[in-house]
Amino acid sequence: MPEPIGIIIAFVYGAIVGSFLNVCIYRMPHDLSVAKPGSHCPHCQTPLRAWDLVPLLSQVALRAKCRYCKAPISWRYFGIEFLTALCFASLYWLYVLQEGSWLNFISYALFSAALVAIFFIDLEHYIIPDQLNLFGLGVGVAADIAGLALKEHSFAHLPVPGLEAQIPIPRSLIGLVICGGIFYLIAEAGTRIFKKEAMGGGDIKLAAAIGAVLPLGMALLSFFIAVTVGSVLGVGLMALRRKQADSQLPFGPMMVLGVFIVFYFGQGIIDWYLTVTGLA
Repeated sequence: MPEPIGIIIAFVYGAIVGSFLNVCIYRMPHDLSVAKPGSHCPHCQTPLRAWDLVPLLSQVALRAKCRYCKAPISWRYFGIEFLTALCFASLYWLYVLQEGSWLNFISYALFSAALVAIFFIDLEHYIIPDQLNLFGLGVGVAADIAGLALKEHSFAHLPVPGLEAQIPIPRSLIGLVICGGIFYLIAEAGTRIFKKEAMGGGDIKLAAAIGAVLPLGMALLSFFIAVTVGSVLGVGLMALRRKQADSQLPFGPMMVLGVFIVFYFGQGIIDWYLTVTGLA
């Protein structure tokens, strides 16, 4: 399809997904169903109709107010829809138009939707719902299955001791075990050293999901970026707000930022590093 049409379609799909993410972000932290009841005004509880729920357009047309009770509606809903639409459109441009990989686009776009929800939920509630991490794991495994058919994803082949045979292992399984295992060991070590929980289980599961979706090198790079961003923000908050050293700072949003940076700049960062160190 023509380039502008494809980008527009991806943007529209992203906005629709973003509208659903608003439901997830509002309901999941409270263990509420994302399917029932239908969307309604949080102030007057009036069920919303189709024309009240058009992504991006309805909130602008209604000037961020409920059509029925005129209560204000947070612009965050619009922002999340626009952010998700922008993610889908930009990932389409990068991975389909530039690299020609529909598989990477679809898997990364779906995972980006889960990451957007994780970012806002963890930032506000300090939790990462298991459903979102499991969705990420499912995306990684499904991409490997599709990649096997399309011959786009490589499999590791582990030798069988005593036999002239090798067992093919999907990339996603290797990534989730290694990345989840690294974070589990870090969490265990931190708990023993500081005598309290150093990392939540949600962060460990998110690390496993990232390892399942991204190539291993890219996943590890995203963790390095997350630690760097988290350290800078932590020190900055302590300096500007006199935040207590033991205050809680959710790490999930840092991991999400790390993944998004890798989505767009990961290969460039690796190429730059190899050039600077003379390893290229």
